[in-house]
Amino acid sequence: MRTRLVKGLVPVLGIGILLLAACSHWTPLPPQPQVASTERLSETEQIAGEIMAYLIKVVLGRAGPPEKRDAWSSRGLNLPLDFDLVSRRMFGPVPLRAELMVLDTNILGLSEVLYHFDRRLNLFKGTREHNSLYPCAELMAIRLLLLQKLHRKEKVSIAALMHYNALFAPGSRDAAGAELDAMQLTGTEFRFLKAIFRSEPAFLRYLRHPFIVSTLRKIGVAELDAFTLSADLAATYSQLSCGSDSDKKIQPVTIAIVPAMNAMFEAIPATDQVRPSGNYIELREQIKTAIIRRIHMDKDPPPAMGRLVFYTPGRPVTIYPENADRVIGQLCPNADFTVILMGKNVYRAIFIDPESDIYP
Repeated sequence: MRTRLVKGLVPVLGIGILLLAACSHWTPLPPQPQVASTERLSETEQIAGEIMAYLIKVVLGRAGPPEKRDAWSSRGLNLPLDFDLVSRRMFGPVPLRAELMVLDTNILGLSEVLYHFDRRLNLFKGTREHNSLYPCAELMAIRLLLLQKLHRKEKVSIAALMHYNALFAPGSRDAAGAELDAMQLTGTEFRFLKAIFRSEPAFLRYLRHPFIVSTLRKIGVAELDAFTLSADLAATYSQLSCGSDSDKKIQPVTIAIVPAMNAMFEAIPATDQVRPSGNYIELREQIKTAIIRRIHMDKDPPPAMGRLVFYTPGRPVTIYPENADRVIGQLCPNADFTVILMGKNVYRAIFIDPESDIYP
């Protein structure tokens, strides 16, 4: 059954709202020392990685508005893999940036949410009061490598990249021979990645993010192996599940309110968690009240409100038409109705098919 979507806006807070009814053989590699840069991602980095996984598809022309996909799938294709060149273009005049990326206003809302959860992913890297409109040079450099790999129909072994990650550490030697073969990289590609990771070590950690690894496999740039298959299994929101009400004799009416790619959350100082902002809590309560009032208007006599329950996860998720059924099933399979709260203008980076996704 197709997911049905409705797009609207909350005028007071300017928040877009969408309503949805709704193995391969692996040869072990020899032991290799690990480096500290592969430490566990923080909660904000986990959220940023989920958003980045979708943004990667957009900037490779695999998602987002169809009219921009051809440009994203070819922009910069013939540029050399030179990180200094990428940096000069990203920090240079706008026409130089346009050689590397599409000046696509559709992704501005999504990018702002990404920078909210990890300001290092912005061109200014959180060093200024305000973010740049543009992503960091390292992210655009990774796009360039992925784009060229896709164009040549070549894959990368992320498992081998992680296995030999000590070779990306400052002062380490370059990979050669069997190491390059295992990673499925040329010497130029390896040195390009090494320059990226030296400039921003966080990207080496992001390469372990299940959502990113799974996305790279699905678009055809990461090798299918035990590592990527395990990422597919780990790329889930089941840990946020509302649980089951199957043991109750009278099933409640369950309404899920799900924040999607939403910046109305903030990191708790000195912890590894995020919390909803006061504005988000206010918005959520307004929606609950509006739903209850609507139910009372439509029902005569009004239903027993004890049978109405609300579920909302404590942090935002990444959801769009292609994965909506799966994500809602992971979060709250018992939901009778789901309201998705989407960050302002984020929906512009999402292609919503008017024939199959929007309910009048």
